[in-house]
Amino acid sequence: MPAAPSRHAGCAPNREELRRSLLERRRAQAPKLAARRSRAAQERLLAAPCWRDAGSMALYAGVRDEMATGLLLREAWAGGREVWLPRVLRGSRGRMEFVRCAGPEDLGPGAFGLLEPRPELPGAGPEDADFRPRLMLVPGVAFDRRGGRMGYGGGFYDRFLAALGAREGAKCPTLGFCFGFQVVDKVPCAAWDRPVDGICTEGELFWISR
Repeated sequence: MPAAPSRHAGCAPNREELRRSLLERRRAQAPKLAARRSRAAQERLLAAPCWRDAGSMALYAGVRDEMATGLLLREAWAGGREVWLPRVLRGSRGRMEFVRCAGPEDLGPGAFGLLEPRPELPGAGPEDADFRPRLMLVPGVAFDRRGGRMGYGGGFYDRFLAALGAREGAKCPTLGFCFGFQVVDKVPCAAWDRPVDGICTEGELFWISR
């Protein structure tokens, strides 16, 4: 896992403006266009070596106007992969855990209107040795080509990835998963933002050299 990014020089002060703009653009997509783009991005990832070589992976259930992930989940389960999905820790602000899920029957309504693993299933935090995925898909509002990422403002992935990176031997490639228009020239940085190692959209999949 790469080290925490330093604050870039000349950061733009329009962080919330960018977040609002991109979320609005995502909401404004025609459903058929969003579905077509989501399908293309998922097929691109399914054909990539990083997917082929990952017997264990941390994914998420895309909802509302996020990039869909249903095809990835179905293919992972059908292929016998070990699938981990995030679950918000109630009563612990900005923190989550991952849960090993065997199929869609392990999911139910969760926090923020998201699909989450059922509450009775055991979870794993970033410090748990059992959590050893070989690929982690990371949602976000904006990404840039240096791996910069801006999330939704809750800090869930930033906190989890920071703790995971501090665990010895826990390196896991992280792949931002988003629509192509969410890849911007420069993400306005914050000290707590964790970078991703690569990005996959409907039009491309690339890894960042550091």
